[in-house]
Amino acid sequence: MAARKKYLIDITYFKILQKISTGGFGTGFMINNYINKTKYAAKIISGDTGNEQRRKMINREIGILMRLQHPNIIQFIGYSLKDFKGNDNVTLIMTLAEKGSLSTVLQNVQHGLADPIYDNTIRQKILIGIARGMMYLHKNHVVHRDLKPGNI
Repeated sequence: MAARKKYLIDITYFKILQKISTGGFGTGFMINNYINKTKYAAKIISGDTGNEQRRKMINREIGILMRLQHPNIIQFIGYSLKDFKGNDNVTLIMTLAEKGSLSTVLQNVQHGLADPIYDNTIRQKILIGIARGMMYLHKNHVVHRDLKPGNI
């Protein structure tokens, strides 16, 4: 329980800059910390958090994020039991992938807007990074269940 308190964050130190994604599990935002001026990603978990099954799923996700730290997995900063409006919605705070997801990169490639550094070497590094991240999760008995370009 002490480990969980270490990751409990006061959400009032952050403000939403923009919405970056919407999914079945919640909505993602780019946020800014008022104190250190650092940008982060926040996922507000939507739905009935009073539901016992949903609460267990949220607790499991927070536990996994706290326990598993790896260079190829987005870094978990902490969580709040409130959202930015003060409602009882769990908010997860993670490092921000400044260049977006792999889905964004692939869309840019399709439209001829790819970053000039995005060559075959970079593609191979991305593939190896995904494989290493998944290997780390599997070694720790975690199945991702939603591996897709939008989550990479």
